[in-house]
Amino acid sequence: MSYKAIATILFDAEQAKTVLHGAIQLAQHTGAHLKVICTGVDHTETGYYYAGAQAIAVQQNLDMALEDANKLQFHARAVLEASGVSYDIEVETIGVGSVCDFVCDRMRFFDLAVLALPYQDQSSGLDVVAFEACLFDAKRPVFMLPYQGSAALAFEKSMIAWDDGAQALAAVHAAGPLLAAPARASIIMISPATNAPDRSDPGGRLSEVLARHGAKVDIAILAKTDRSIAHQLLGQAKKENVDFMIMGAYKHSRLREAILGGTTRDVLRLSDVPVLLAH
Repeated sequence: MSYKAIATILFDAEQAKTVLHGAIQLAQHTGAHLKVICTGVDHTETGYYYAGAQAIAVQQNLDMALEDANKLQFHARAVLEASGVSYDIEVETIGVGSVCDFVCDRMRFFDLAVLALPYQDQSSGLDVVAFEACLFDAKRPVFMLPYQGSAALAFEKSMIAWDDGAQALAAVHAAGPLLAAPARASIIMISPATNAPDRSDPGGRLSEVLARHGAKVDIAILAKTDRSIAHQLLGQAKKENVDFMIMGAYKHSRLREAILGGTTRDVLRLSDVPVLLAH
């Protein structure tokens, strides 16, 4: 199993610094073809303008959106040509209300989407829409990158947040090409259930599968503390100096996590390391 085609979508220059360089490094590491979608977003709100101005305003905003997309394409092409990866670029202008449908339609054909982490201080509303469209509508795994410009990435050591659930297993399967030899993986469990099927050997079955793929695997079981699970996971990631995390996304509903908080949303909001998620 390997990634054959990965994709990213660019909305603005600041976001492009993060996701384009990250996507290129992932394509270089895996040998995958990289699709880059340079997008200009028209933020026109229908009905907002006074009578007679609507058509003029819409056209002006579309022209500005196309100009933004072309600027992204010019920058992306220069960076991609220098990288040596197999790539193609698509230039599109879309209305702000169509972003979700557009992202879903494009991303559903790729093995992995590379996006910027949402819910962080630097994140935009478009980051959130793109993330949720990929994960829930296109049903694609996503490799999420913190806003760190063109920082170098590594893929040697990962940390798996494991709870024996369907979402976590989906994330591990999605990360398969990054878990083959000579990768190292650390399976982290926080107070695993005492009545779980593998209670006598927590994480053992997953460790066995990963070892067959050539990964060197460690298992760590942590006791739940008064800190949130997200803080414990991120603290452990920093302690082990991992290159990226792997975790299942939204075991609870998005609405519940948006209102009450939850591990997925907190990790996305606080993480300073890349996170691969699947649902």
